[in-house]
Amino acid sequence: MANLKDIEVGNYFICNLKDYPTGNCSVDHDYNKTIKLLCPIVHNKNSSDKAYDPSYCFKYDGIKDEFIINNKQNYIHTSLPGVILTNHIENDTYNLSIYPPFVVKEDITIVCICDSEKGNEGITPYLKINIKKAHGLNNNLEGDYIKGCDYGNNRGKFQFLTKPVKYISNPVCEVNAYPGDVVGINCNSYTTKMQGARLEPESCFSMVYFSNLTMQFTKTSVNNIMPNAKYYPDLTPHPGNQNSKMFLTSYLLIPNDIQKDILIYCHCSYNGNKGLAIFNIFATKTS
Repeated sequence: MANLKDIEVGNYFICNLKDYPTGNCSVDHDYNKTIKLLCPIVHNKNSSDKAYDPSYCFKYDGIKDEFIINNKQNYIHTSLPGVILTNHIENDTYNLSIYPPFVVKEDITIVCICDSEKGNEGITPYLKINIKKAHGLNNNLEGDYIKGCDYGNNRGKFQFLTKPVKYISNPVCEVNAYPGDVVGINCNSYTTKMQGARLEPESCFSMVYFSNLTMQFTKTSVNNIMPNAKYYPDLTPHPGNQNSKMFLTSYLLIPNDIQKDILIYCHCSYNGNKGLAIFNIFATKTS
């Protein structure tokens, strides 16, 4: 990668603080672009070095004496429920992708910081993201939340999907969706520890279980079913990367040109249970 701090290429905005460890970037969020942050791994700061610490992303409250004001009361999932952070490690660098949710209740600015390298302890390298109030992809959402199944049972100020699922044995959640809708699945609780939480397939919605409204299912790429579908997070830059941290929230943008009704599903496994999330995607919306 070129030794540049702010890089825009294709549908990506990349803040390269690996090569600029005292720098900072600022970007206005756009759902059509993926925002990436490259941070150097400072081994004396993080003994595990396995994943970017999500507490390093938080609501921006300003700068004082060259330090970002890190208000721990504004943990990222409190300020932006439904945000997705994905991380993989490559060349001694954290490669973080940030995907804000499709419902944002008010204009907000967040920052994601990097550890300060030896000799630069007085400066916090950071990426600042300005996010506008949003109510769906094109501010055309019906209702207050994105259609979807939330096995974290997040409610109140933490709710971002239409169907929080109570903690029962092997729950089933079913969602009806139409061309142009955004749907979601979540396997993460912001208030309760979930043991062994994971999505299945791990790359849902990139990969899904599919049926033509029959009981015969197969695992396949969602783009084999809906070629113009778009999924978040975008895994194409590093497919199968073993250093990628598993994500627990995912969204799917259903294209406008659906030719026939489709049924897909994913699982959320947690606490010894396996939740089933069924998405009935209809080609036309009945009045």
